[in-house]
Amino acid sequence: MDGKKALALKLRYHPFRIFTILILMGITSAFLTLSVSYFLTTYGTAFNRFQLPAIFHANSIIILVSSYSMHQTRLANERDDMKGYMNGLLVTSGLGIAFTVFQVYGWQELFRSGIDMTNNVAGAYLYVISGLHLAHLVVGVGILLWFLYKAYDHQEDQVKNLLFDTDPVEKMKVRMLGVYWHFVDILWIYLYLFFLLNIYVFAYSKATPIGL
Repeated sequence: MDGKKALALKLRYHPFRIFTILILMGITSAFLTLSVSYFLTTYGTAFNRFQLPAIFHANSIIILVSSYSMHQTRLANERDDMKGYMNGLLVTSGLGIAFTVFQVYGWQELFRSGIDMTNNVAGAYLYVISGLHLAHLVVGVGILLWFLYKAYDHQEDQVKNLLFDTDPVEKMKVRMLGVYWHFVDILWIYLYLFFLLNIYVFAYSKATPIGL
């Protein structure tokens, strides 16, 4: 086996990559289960008859922009553009923090409209599902900031900087960070569309009068 094939095999089965894939599979299973439970519990009832917080619409745009910035971050890393890489991490982290703040405002808006965890099962599911998504996004922001810290540290040491630029494992880790971030972004878009369908389509086409 030549050196390139050995390296490709090492990267393909690297523990960091395998762990990331397993995490994403687990998250997918959890959210699919919650989505099915939400649908089966609320379909054909009046529980979905409320307005989705307006800030959720804005957050969907923020998440798409953050996905683009993460893509640019990975490209900068691939071409050894440390400044572009660090700026990309900073921008993506900032967008993730903005999403977090707006999500809290969205929950507050929903609560002020009279929907809480006790009086509406659809609202309770929305809080739980969007809260779990936010938890995974916050984890992603933490990892982004850790990578940013490491990048600053490498800049202060030319030897570390050179090793970082030439280490294929480090580049693989950045790629897997990108995969995780894109996954969380796509997950939000899926949830956003799922909520839209349940609240604005299914609720008014099949709802039967049920007291809240």
